Amino acid sequence: MPRNKVKNLILLKQIHSAVSQIKKGKLDKALETLDKAEKSARQSKSTDALYYILFTRGGILYSAKEYDQALETYEKALEAGSELLKTDPGNVDYQHYMGTTLSNTGNLLKKKGEMDKADEYYSRARKIYSDLNTKDPENAVFRSYAGENLNNYGELLVQTGSLDKACEVLREAVEIYEKLYKEKPDNLGYQAELSVALSQLGSCLKKQKPENSGTAKENLEKALEMQENLLVQQPENEKIKEAIALTRERLEGL
Repeated sequence: MPRNKVKNLILLKQIHSAVSQIKKGKLDKALETLDKAEKSARQSKSTDALYYILFTRGGILYSAKEYDQALETYEKALEAGSELLKTDPGNVDYQHYMGTTLSNTGNLLKKKGEMDKADEYYSRARKIYSDLNTKDPENAVFRSYAGENLNNYGELLVQTGSLDKACEVLREAVEIYEKLYKEKPDNLGYQAELSVALSQLGSCLKKQKPENSGTAKENLEKALEMQENLLVQQPENEKIKEAIALTRERLEGL
């Protein structure tokens, strides 16, 4: 027992060290530290810590555009998350772990052009977050992650031509972010995500049926108004400028 305690203390120090290195921008050093931490976690059979380590490493590799390595790491994280759920299937934190990892894996697969597999992972994440939001409808964290997954999933479905399902998913995203935005109107993140969902839904409706043009225009105009307001608050934000250009492009012909 004392030996395990020492291992866990070492593991804790390694994780804190890696987080500190990430904050300082020392990503290579952080990856080295996480490699050591993974070995410690496996030796001490600390699956919870192992998941966190793998998830963090996957994020670093994704940021570094090492997509194959990131995907491999996220797959290992999903294995760890599955083990956690076997031991405690009702644990909402573990379910949240899985939902987040599945969604991030979907992002990677989409970026790699593996659309069918990405669809599968987004769909699984959608189910997990739907269940979590049913259990805890006031949890803003769960709702926010659900909305982000739906935005990304909707984009994939539009790209693959599954317009009916895409519009359904994006309506769900809009509904989630409208509620979050209503609760916290000063939250710029909620405003940005809602504007993305509205713009994507408008684009989807535009492509789905000609008779949807009025509703499509309404959603796109709402999105544009929000994005222009965001730009006033963040005039140097290039992502907002890109979002405005895309929404304006989608409004053409309506």
